[in-house]
Amino acid sequence: MQQLFRLDDWRARLAAEMDRQRRDAFAWGRHDCAIGFAAGIVEALTGVDLAQDYRGRYRTQAGALRLLRDSGAAGLGDFAATMLPEIHPSRARVGDLGIIAAPGVIGEAFCMFDASGIAVMTEVGHGRRPREDAIRAFMVGEDRE
Repeated sequence: MQQLFRLDDWRARLAAEMDRQRRDAFAWGRHDCAIGFAAGIVEALTGVDLAQDYRGRYRTQAGALRLLRDSGAAGLGDFAATMLPEIHPSRARVGDLGIIAAPGVIGEAFCMFDASGIAVMTEVGHGRRPREDAIRAFMVGEDRE
């Protein structure tokens, strides 16, 4: 697992990334909850693109599940745990990623913690949910001292 650090201007970069994401339509393998949403957040906060080896390798939900299983992960949370340190959801801070239960073939989706809840990706942009909906959490970058 690569150690990640938050950039000094991560808050401004995160705001710009969330604005960018709102303009892009949902597309499996390009702008879904993993490749577009979560990886975009990680890159905004740390400058590291964790999705570079996965972008464009699937175009359907079934393809995403196949890629997860081929990597040895049972779901998105297990896959995230191979790249980011897992923390208890109560310890998540602004910009950290989480996992929520989601209907469909994969059964999970990424979310991002913010000051008052969690942001989630929907078919038409971002949605909001309460923090309590997060079943797992992952730290996105440590602060530089």
